[in-house]
Amino acid sequence: MGRDGMEALRKLGIILDRINGGVEKIAVNLAWVMLLAITLLNIVQVFYRYVLNNALSWSEEASLWMMVWITFVILPVAYHKGLNISMMLFRDMLKKSRVEYIIRCFFHLIVIVIAVVCLDQAWQMYQGGSRIELPALEVSKAWVYAVMPPAWIFLILAALGAMIRDFIGILDPEAARVREAAAESAAAGGAQP
Repeated sequence: MGRDGMEALRKLGIILDRINGGVEKIAVNLAWVMLLAITLLNIVQVFYRYVLNNALSWSEEASLWMMVWITFVILPVAYHKGLNISMMLFRDMLKKSRVEYIIRCFFHLIVIVIAVVCLDQAWQMYQGGSRIELPALEVSKAWVYAVMPPAWIFLILAALGAMIRDFIGILDPEAARVREAAAESAAAGGAQP
C-alpha cells in the first residue's frame, strides 16, 4: 500500500475515532442518567410497597426497559475502548507482532458480520414491537427495541475504527506499537487524580 493509501486509512481512522468518541460521551451520560433513574425508581417502589401498601404497577417494566437501553447504549462504547473479555495469555505471547494485528482484524471482521446480522434482527424486532403494547406503561414495545438498531450501527463503526488501526498495525507494526503505547499512557494519565 502506498503512502497516499496509508494516509487515507489514517484519516478515516481519525474520523471514526471522533465519531466513536462522540457516541461514547452521549452513551455514558445517557447510561448513568438511566442507572440513577432505576435506582430512584426502586427506592420509590419500596416506599410505595412497604410504607403505603400500594405498589406501583409500572416500576418493574420501566426498570427493565432502562436496563435494556443501558446494555445497548454501552455496547459500542465497551468495544471502542477495548473493554471486552479477552485472552491476555495469547495476546501477550504475540507481543504486538504482525500476526497479532492480523488476528485482531479477523476478529473485528467477525464482530462486524455478527453486528450486521443483529442489526437486521433488531430492525425486525423494532418493527414487530410497534404492534405490541407494554401493559403497565401503556406504550409500544417498539420503544424498548428502538435503541437496538443504532447500537448495532455504532458497534459496526467502532469495529471498523479498530480494524483500521489494526490494519495499519499489519502494515507498520512499529508505528502501531508507538501509537498504542502513547494512547495507553494518555489513558493512564487521565485516570489519575
